[in-house]
Amino acid sequence: MNLEQILTCVDIESRTNFSNVNIEQICYSSRECGPNSLFVAIKGYRTDGHDYIADAIQKGAIAIVHSSELSDYQDNIVYIKTPHSREMLPILASNFYHHPSDYLTTFVATGTNGKTTSCSIARHIFSTFGKKTALSTGVGFFIGDETVKVDRTTPESLDLQHFLRQAVEIGSEYFFMEASSHGIYLSRVAQTRFDCAAFSNLTHDHLDFHKTMENYYQVKKSLFLTDPPYTIINIDDPYGERLAGELKERGKSKILTYSFHKNSDYVLSDFQQGNWQQSFRFYGPNIDTVFHLPMGGLYNAYNASAGIIYALQKNIPLSVISTAIETYTPAFGRMNRIHHNGYDILIDYAHTPDGLLKFLTGVKGNTKNRLISVFGCDGNRDVNKRPMMGKIAYDISDIAILTHCHPRNEDNIDVLNQVRTGFPDEDHVHVFADRVDAIKFALSLAQPGDSVALAGLGHYRYVERNGQFLPYNDEDTVRQLLNLPKA
Repeated sequence: MNLEQILTCVDIESRTNFSNVNIEQICYSSRECGPNSLFVAIKGYRTDGHDYIADAIQKGAIAIVHSSELSDYQDNIVYIKTPHSREMLPILASNFYHHPSDYLTTFVATGTNGKTTSCSIARHIFSTFGKKTALSTGVGFFIGDETVKVDRTTPESLDLQHFLRQAVEIGSEYFFMEASSHGIYLSRVAQTRFDCAAFSNLTHDHLDFHKTMENYYQVKKSLFLTDPPYTIINIDDPYGERLAGELKERGKSKILTYSFHKNSDYVLSDFQQGNWQQSFRFYGPNIDTVFHLPMGGLYNAYNASAGIIYALQKNIPLSVISTAIETYTPAFGRMNRIHHNGYDILIDYAHTPDGLLKFLTGVKGNTKNRLISVFGCDGNRDVNKRPMMGKIAYDISDIAILTHCHPRNEDNIDVLNQVRTGFPDEDHVHVFADRVDAIKFALSLAQPGDSVALAGLGHYRYVERNGQFLPYNDEDTVRQLLNLPKA
């Protein structure tokens, strides 16, 4: 595509050595650059892409988009200066990939917890109805029979637009995706047209980044200010109730609410669970039925609701929705269960206070005897949630085992000690600096009727420590320790 087409609607301050060259690739990492590529230099929180312009040119970049003044301009390179290169990246990407979201019906879920399961259930309903779909979550990008591993909940805008184009090219009708607060704030979802936006909840998380809950809320709210045709909101969450009220004052989207406890468009009731199954009644306009979901945890009834409501708006038959709910298989790292020698091992990404509370409560509700929990907190992330999570594990677990998640560049022992302060009685928590040792100890304690809940890493296939990404996965560890075949 020629450069002039790619620059359509881009805010340009200046052009140097401009020529309408043909661009074969756009990159924001110099490592990815090849011949005839356009390199977009983005100033990040850890590194500055402007420092890698020379490397990008060496690898074949023939045009540079930048927002900082440069000390060197090469004669044979085109330079485009813009006020904010990160905000321009989604425009460049959407232009390059021919505005792919215009050809898809896209459902986006946001909230602190539940995004992956909500999107996965919604996609399963539409796939069961025979619709061709694609899915983008923190677990991966799923298109046809292919799974692409991702390194963040919401892909960088360039990658997202590429995913959307791939979905269009294989004939997908519907695209389901997560939008994290970082993804929204950093313009990753800009230029993506949404048919429906769903809000699950807002609880303590990412305050190392957003600083206050109000800032966090306003970032989430901004996603809905794009006025998608449908908005689906859990109003049992206080921020969801506030969001619904504020959006109704705007009067642009069709706002649909759901709740167990409040007056809402769709009402859930009669929740029952046991033996890792649950049922709940769901009624509202033209529906009054009982759904059966093969997962424990009240929170998963909430997670299923957005997809059910959206399917109803798209006239998917109730019989199809019910079948899809009954046959849903949990996403990798989300309430995954291994049954062994009469006890159960549950693996989940629960990494926030609210997420840990819901996960452990859900496991407890399906456990006959003792709940043994293994959990931890990330290094270089919000320190305030550490004692909160310690207290939650202490209150719900019969046996609590504390270990690491991603230490990153923080001293692992310091993180563990901060979590321990949340235990009213520190003698009643077992602490292991090594996660494998913690899981081995938990499994050694397990007896028939017990549950071992492993929280914090879920789908991750690595642990980040001192700048290294070391291969690791909870499920692989359990299977190795118990001599079970790989999944």
